[in-house]
Amino acid sequence: MAPLPGDGNRRWESLPPGAWKILDALGLGTALAACDGHAEVTFLIDRARFDACPMDAARRRGVRLLTPAVASRPQKIGDAWLLPVATDQTTVSLCAAHVIDASGRKALTGSRRHRLSPATLALCARWRGPPASPGVTRIEATAESWCWSASLADGAHYAAVFVDPRSLRAARDEPATAFLAAVGRSSPRWDGTLASPVTACDASATRIARAPGLEDTIAAGEAALSLDPLSSQGVQRALVDGQQSAIVVNTLIVHPERRRIAVAFHAERQAEASRRDNAMCHGLYREQATTYQSPFWSRYCGQDTPAEHQLRSPVPLDNLLPETRLRLSPRARLEDTAVIDGDLIALAPALVHPDLDRPVAFLAGRSIGSLLARAFSGASAASLFDGWRADSLPEGTALELLRWFWQRGLLVNSSATDAS
Repeated sequence: MAPLPGDGNRRWESLPPGAWKILDALGLGTALAACDGHAEVTFLIDRARFDACPMDAARRRGVRLLTPAVASRPQKIGDAWLLPVATDQTTVSLCAAHVIDASGRKALTGSRRHRLSPATLALCARWRGPPASPGVTRIEATAESWCWSASLADGAHYAAVFVDPRSLRAARDEPATAFLAAVGRSSPRWDGTLASPVTACDASATRIARAPGLEDTIAAGEAALSLDPLSSQGVQRALVDGQQSAIVVNTLIVHPERRRIAVAFHAERQAEASRRDNAMCHGLYREQATTYQSPFWSRYCGQDTPAEHQLRSPVPLDNLLPETRLRLSPRARLEDTAVIDGDLIALAPALVHPDLDRPVAFLAGRSIGSLLARAFSGASAASLFDGWRADSLPEGTALELLRWFWQRGLLVNSSATDAS
């Protein structure tokens, strides 16, 4: 286990339930059970212990780790990468066919940074105040900040206050002064005292472009994209991105001819995450801006609002009868799209429709092409359902899929007009 920093620098974060599912899928679910976590609706983790658990799991699986170590920017030599790494004792040069940059916001292979949200600064510290049940997390908004806090097993609290850094510069405040001012404007439960130094770090949503000559590297996590902390999706997104990055590199090794589709797949997933997070945070900031009408919350409102995907009203199920003849909507089409197929990126038919926020290639573990193959002949709803059941889909799943296709207008009555 890696050594832990002092209490004053230890960072606590909450993971949504989806993060647990990702770790379980990777065979790393025990990382949560071994990192001094506490569970309520979300899972509270000590990041130092949490990060050490996957590293230990990697060692057990034969991965060679150099730690503690500091890597320098890689250089392309022919078809390989040369990566200088400084350890406590010496400096070594690693030769690799592929590089995944997961170095966080410092982005070892990055260059131009594009801010996706207003500048936001996180002020973090331990706090001694009224006792609370361990593992309980809270989010509170004030006129000029918002606060996230967690109750720890030792009776202390860990708190992060998110502020506009311009307000600190204007008031010439130190981080501790700004932290105390922010919690002082919050609820009475913040009565207490600081139990550690206040640390400050950039918490703005940011996209980082690859530096010239390093475009062939794969950037994962915050080395490529930092989400706004208000969405509470940062750690989960980093887990997903890390998994997808490994699959992309595995594809480049096994099927180098798929480089274009593999790299395009990874770029689109990151862009999709950015769009989704941006739209979510615009909504959250606008909601608070109606309450506080302050510069802090209205900062987002001054930006161009991202286009939100608007679903039309579901098609009534009353119109779907067992004898209804079905066909694919004229507004839908199947087209080859880059998808994850096991541990590789491959092309597969995907359903594209204006009422889908992204192409869909698989449902219920089945390819969309196989599910829709029976619908092209104008089969009845009952025969389509029976066909899926014959293909070993559970009855409840088959019924749910039939309703999903119908209510979103993906499958329509074969006698319906295009206008409907």
